Amino acid sequence: MTAVKIKNFIRTHFFYSFKSTINTLYLPIIILFILITGWVSSLLATAQIEENAYKNVNDTIFQTKNYLDNMLSDVFQQLVSLSNDPRILSLVDKEVSEIKPESYVEIDNNLKLIYSRYNVILESVLVNHKQNGFLLYHTSYNSNPSINYDEYFTKFHGNKEGFYWRNIHEDQEFNKNNKVMSIFRLIDKNQSSSKGIVLFNLRAEFFEQVLNKSLIGDNGYLTLISPDGIYESKTVKEKYKLDNPTLHSLQNLKEEAGKFSYENNAGEDMIVIYDTLTSNKWKIAAIIPQDEILNKVNYIKDFTILLVVLMILSAIIITNIVGKYISDPFKKMAKQMGMINKKNLDFDVEMSGPEEMKILHTGFKELIIRINTLMDQIRLEQEEKRQLEFAIMHAQINPHFLYNTMYSIKGLCDMGLNKDASHMISALASFFRIGISKGREIISIHEEMEHIQHYLFIQEMRYGDDFTYQIEMDKEILPYNIIKLSLQPLIENAIYHGVKQKRGQGKITIRGFLAGDTIHLEVGDNGNGIEPQKLKDILLEVEASYQEKKQYLGIGLQSVNERIKIHFGNEYGLTIASEPGKGTVVSITIPKTKGEINQYA
Repeated sequence: MTAVKIKNFIRTHFFYSFKSTINTLYLPIIILFILITGWVSSLLATAQIEENAYKNVNDTIFQTKNYLDNMLSDVFQQLVSLSNDPRILSLVDKEVSEIKPESYVEIDNNLKLIYSRYNVILESVLVNHKQNGFLLYHTSYNSNPSINYDEYFTKFHGNKEGFYWRNIHEDQEFNKNNKVMSIFRLIDKNQSSSKGIVLFNLRAEFFEQVLNKSLIGDNGYLTLISPDGIYESKTVKEKYKLDNPTLHSLQNLKEEAGKFSYENNAGEDMIVIYDTLTSNKWKIAAIIPQDEILNKVNYIKDFTILLVVLMILSAIIITNIVGKYISDPFKKMAKQMGMINKKNLDFDVEMSGPEEMKILHTGFKELIIRINTLMDQIRLEQEEKRQLEFAIMHAQINPHFLYNTMYSIKGLCDMGLNKDASHMISALASFFRIGISKGREIISIHEEMEHIQHYLFIQEMRYGDDFTYQIEMDKEILPYNIIKLSLQPLIENAIYHGVKQKRGQGKITIRGFLAGDTIHLEVGDNGNGIEPQKLKDILLEVEASYQEKKQYLGIGLQSVNERIKIHFGNEYGLTIASEPGKGTVVSITIPKTKGEINQYA
């Protein structure tokens, strides 16, 4: 009896109408899916943010390490070369009175050359023998240095070659108020009078500029750690500095690269990400508060919770509105059909579900079959129409370019650069407006140039300083005809296969000029170029028919070449010139025409 009452209660209060059935069945499901989606999205976003944050720091360390390694290796090679110079080594066995003036001049010229060439990193260079008996140096300070041999030869030992690196310390030789790092070689032939030293002092300002070039949060910083000390690139609060146990642990780590965390004296979690310089085995480490590197994670979590709550409230409101909107007509129809069917239809088959559905099932059984048949036909027609629209859309735009551009715009919005985002959206709109060209295949070179300027603006916004471009276009050719979207595939090819493959900043040059009755348009880059055999194969593919399968030539360049030949004739089209290490130039030639060109079509 109790089960019957419960069943009647549920039926009376939850399934008594079509609207209440929708709310009872679908609303909990919608809320559940919103909660699951929010939870999964939060986890994925958090994981992605953490991964990106650590990757950015690792990239910063990697780039800084490579730059420092290059500079320090060059300086070290200069020290090795200088200290192994026979003229310097020969001084060890000579008395000061035996050293010829020519030796002073030759060694001094060598020191001057090294100091001037590496002045950006070298604070001073010095060669000293006979305990200051023989002394040559170059520095920006006006001082007469004196080397404390006891300090150097007592404190530094154990290296067979005599080469040593020294972390940040006072400049004892030239200016005690100045901080420097040092690299030097001790020359000792086991005789007190035969000792010498070749010393390079390195500018602390150089390391400060390099390590502070990439900001790592407000309280994060890069540091250089060696067995004899630590150099911190910027001044931070005491609680963010490495404590002695952590510093000692870093100095004794065997792994060349890695990451670990520790708790500072203030109870905050700190992240240490480190790598090792190849030139001197010092550790370069990023020290960042964990809350700072992952500050966006809490924002994502709070935002997700707020969004889920808003979506649930919206789902409740919308479900009630939609339920009422859907059920009211059914109630009216059910009432009308009930009045008619009670006289004409036999309700022998009982149907579960809301009362309205029972009436509709009896009255519209055959009609539903016919509707289903019609709906299948409509769905098939709609699917064919959708596929056709998709094919047209795919032929007009590059989805990958659109996706990357929109993602870049999102990034600008996320950073609050709304003005830049607005400019980028305007450029994107103009890009597609000109690309569509009201269905025209032939446009003016002026319109084409406007189109690629929007394209280059978007790419420049995306890639920043990775490349620059220069446009050299004769004004007299701007009114003449060109097939739309002729230059954009060439520029896209120069970006992705030219300057992006080159280390350092790339450059793209777009030129256009008139030669007789022929217009020449060129897109050049200073990338790595193309090997001769590969270039030969590409040129063969350029001359091959459109239907033949291409190994190197992309569909964009194929399309440009074929469309030019179709519209203007086989004597026009696309050519490629390249030289390894010097870049690539892709050229197209078209006739000088205006207005309609049906004679070529």
